[in-house]
Amino acid sequence: MMSAQPLNRFISYRVLWLCTAFSSLLLISGCDQTAQPNANLWPTAQDCNLHQGACSIEHQGAKVTLQINPQPIPIARPLGVQLTLENLNPSEVQLDISGINMYMGYNRISLTSTKPNHWVGTSMLAFCTAEKMQWQLTLMLTQNGEEIQIPFFLETSNRGQ
Repeated sequence: MMSAQPLNRFISYRVLWLCTAFSSLLLISGCDQTAQPNANLWPTAQDCNLHQGACSIEHQGAKVTLQINPQPIPIARPLGVQLTLENLNPSEVQLDISGINMYMGYNRISLTSTKPNHWVGTSMLAFCTAEKMQWQLTLMLTQNGEEIQIPFFLETSNRGQ
């Protein structure tokens, strides 16, 4: 039979371990960027090349057209972002640019509405040492308290397009 002191120490370690495990689970679940209860994620635009022109996505009766200038899209140069919406009326629009094959830091801008259904902004792609870089450009629209995420794919080369 165990004496009281080793038993208390055993129980203390068990409680400490359980608290640590529970806290870790809470922290990990809190870091999940996809865990947004009101997010509506659209499918990625297929067969679309932002280097050659505007890309459009239609989903659930709405349409989004994204154009980035100049074309082809350069690295480490100012980019003009233009967005046209149909059957959507967001109160806020942001563009998030993230590296797929390499983390490139936080790059999110707010777009400004210049007229109904038309939003504009300026951004830039960071220079990468990898010859080819894959990017996900995600439009984030806030409409009626709901976030709509619309992803676009882009590949760049630091050796020219």
